[in-house]
Amino acid sequence: MSGKTAVEFIEEWQTGAFLIIGSVVAGAFSAVALGPYETLAGVLFVFFFGAAFAFLGFSYLLYGR
Repeated sequence: MSGKTAVEFIEEWQTGAFLIIGSVVAGAFSAVALGPYETLAGVLFVFFFGAAFAFLGFSYLLYGR
């Protein structure tokens, strides 16, 4: 290993899981709140960009610039 303890390894995985799950939840929330319900493509478009912007925001808050 690269000198990391088991606790540090688990903390990294927890942070990654938070980023992924938080992004999916934010994308789902944005799709429900803002999504155009006429087409599935519109809802998926809003979901994708909501999740992507949430991921960028969470990453910025956790890791800085």
